[in-house]
Amino acid sequence: MLLNLYTVDTVMVFAALCGVASALGEARRQPIKRWLLLMPGAFAFLAATLVLVFPQPSDLMDAEFWTVLMVSILAGAVRGAFIGMASDHYWRLVRLDRGIDAPLAALAVLVIGIVQFIVEASTGAENRAETTFEFAMSVIAGYLIGRSIAAWFRARSLHHHDLKEV
Repeated sequence: MLLNLYTVDTVMVFAALCGVASALGEARRQPIKRWLLLMPGAFAFLAATLVLVFPQPSDLMDAEFWTVLMVSILAGAVRGAFIGMASDHYWRLVRLDRGIDAPLAALAVLVIGIVQFIVEASTGAENRAETTFEFAMSVIAGYLIGRSIAAWFRARSLHHHDLKEV
């Protein structure tokens, strides 16, 4: 049981770290591949799901979790729909004007995941603040996945801009 706890928490922290790494390209105002817009949200959602599922997978069926997740997905979709960007359809590149929110949100998921891991590793059991961590990670992950999906769809519908330098 204790080994499973550390394994799930390690995968959760690794997923959150991958989310931060994939979001860093958005903040630099450099062209990135269009599919990379989906990665911060996908990794944050994976981390939030892992913190929720273990040790009781039935927690995934909580209506409160899905309500909070849907509201935050809508907030993220609004941000993704209105974020300034340029899109190169030939090379499938995207450049965001102000994409600092994705690295900051992914970093918040990573910090929450690390704190969750430290608390569970130091006590050797589940912690009492786990529901607070689950709520915070659900809100941030929902925002990121909504933003990611909306920005990805929007990048496909924008006018073509040449972003690749020859």
